[in-house]
Amino acid sequence: MNILGLNVFHADTSACIVKDGHLIAATEEERFTRIKHFSGFPKNSIDFCIKEANISLKDIDFVAVNYDKLYNIKEKIKFSLSNIYSSNILGKALFSIKKNSLNQMFIKTYGVDLDKKIVSVPHHLAHILSTFYFYDLKDGIGISIDGSGDFSTSEIYSLDQDITLIEKVNYPHSLGIFYQSMTQLLGFKNYGDEYKIMGLASYGKPIYKDRIKKIIYKSKSFFELNLKYFDHHKSVVDYDFESGTPYFEDLYSLNLEKLLGKSRKINEPITKFHKDLASSIQYVFEEIVLDKINDIYKKHGNKNLCLSGGCIFNSSLNGKIIEKTKFKNIYFSPNVGDAGGAIGSALYLAKKYEKKLSFDPNPYLGTEYNNKYIEKNIVDKIKENENYKINYFDNFEKLIDFIITFLEKSNVVGWFQDKMEWGPRALGNRSILGDPRVKNMKDIINLKIKKREEFRPFAPSVLESEANNYFNIDKPSPYMNSVYSVKNNIQEIIPAVVHIDNTSRVQTVSEDMNRKYYNLIKQFGYKTGVPILLNTSLNVNEPICESPENAMEVFTKTSMDAIAIQNYVFSKK
Repeated sequence: MNILGLNVFHADTSACIVKDGHLIAATEEERFTRIKHFSGFPKNSIDFCIKEANISLKDIDFVAVNYDKLYNIKEKIKFSLSNIYSSNILGKALFSIKKNSLNQMFIKTYGVDLDKKIVSVPHHLAHILSTFYFYDLKDGIGISIDGSGDFSTSEIYSLDQDITLIEKVNYPHSLGIFYQSMTQLLGFKNYGDEYKIMGLASYGKPIYKDRIKKIIYKSKSFFELNLKYFDHHKSVVDYDFESGTPYFEDLYSLNLEKLLGKSRKINEPITKFHKDLASSIQYVFEEIVLDKINDIYKKHGNKNLCLSGGCIFNSSLNGKIIEKTKFKNIYFSPNVGDAGGAIGSALYLAKKYEKKLSFDPNPYLGTEYNNKYIEKNIVDKIKENENYKINYFDNFEKLIDFIITFLEKSNVVGWFQDKMEWGPRALGNRSILGDPRVKNMKDIINLKIKKREEFRPFAPSVLESEANNYFNIDKPSPYMNSVYSVKNNIQEIIPAVVHIDNTSRVQTVSEDMNRKYYNLIKQFGYKTGVPILLNTSLNVNEPICESPENAMEVFTKTSMDAIAIQNYVFSKK
């Protein structure tokens, strides 16, 4: 059975293919269009997945999508009828997403009618299953938290043979919209900028938490927003952006500025006030979620906790969940956001019809390019350029040694290998690397390449077997989902990857999951005594590089010193 899973009519559109219960491929459309959080039809992603499965669209048995326009229908009607702000709300709430419009896209793009094969899976259920079924667990508790999906903003499930909804929070009360509104207030206006608040929070103190608790507060069910501080409830937030680029007007009202001060302008300096406000936002956000998870444990005590939804990209929150809740095993997928819903919806149908899923939780599900492609499309075009030196290595271990000679000299190196990662984080196949022992390496990378805010930290990739020697971590963390505290005196050894609050967003690397990257870190450890590399994504103000051409553009247009693309190393003379 061939199942195409899609996240469409939302930001971060994506596609995956599940063939006979096996997850074959998955990727996000932004990697091809080069538009961050792209929201248009994921044609390139569909084409890639179909090719990887060696089938055609006519061979597809089901198209699983992570939305259901009839889900929460009573709640949508009630909200629309009781909302005095807009006469168009009912139409938006009920008909903004149409099954037929997706089929029309397939007919227009491919000439294939798939109407009878399209199956809707509720948004938050798809979120949950993107984690629960990714590991093929037997039971657990699932929590999904995001901005909004199918009119729910948070859902909690009991997970076993039967998937049972325990409770939910409906629009307009939303932790995701709360955090997005605060992000806008602090002057970060782009969709997806919430991670900047998380990074900034560590530089401040939560001295404004009492003010934040006037905006959002715990309730018997979970939480509520004080809607006088927001404007989003005057309509239904629509995530289907015609331009393909997600954009939101400010979601907060003037009352919020009266309570917390004027919105920071985009280029306005970040002050102590902004840092303390970010810290207060993060503190209250974490407190609400932690209290709820501890309450769930008391009611439904279970060894497995599966987390998903856009709010679960907050790695600081995830670190607190691991540290301060009683669940024994906590699971995250590589892509807990909306793109991940493509996998969740596809696996829902696979589990229903195939009964058994047969795959490992592997994040390397995207495109790859071989040496012949690189020779034809990269080497042949630049070999006469006197600014670049090209080395080819038959023996990959020698390539690793060569790259380490650059890293040991405080150089910045690109690393492009094999299949592209699934999810928003570079996990060692589309990465920029540096020596974590160099105190100012963060500044070097920002100056040479990234040119991003100085308060944003870089992550360490560490051998899984060595992780506990440096960080307070007792389980693998292969997808860089959580921050962990750094052990005493370790900051002096790896200052470039330790945040100001003495934490790091850790990626543990095993030989089974990524042999090349593992061997690079292992050999670096032999040479330096520190089996850790600074790892950040291979991109500059756009999505992570998909192709060798994308990677070479970063290399040639920045001050990066060298880049390894498969068995080739390109360096600057």
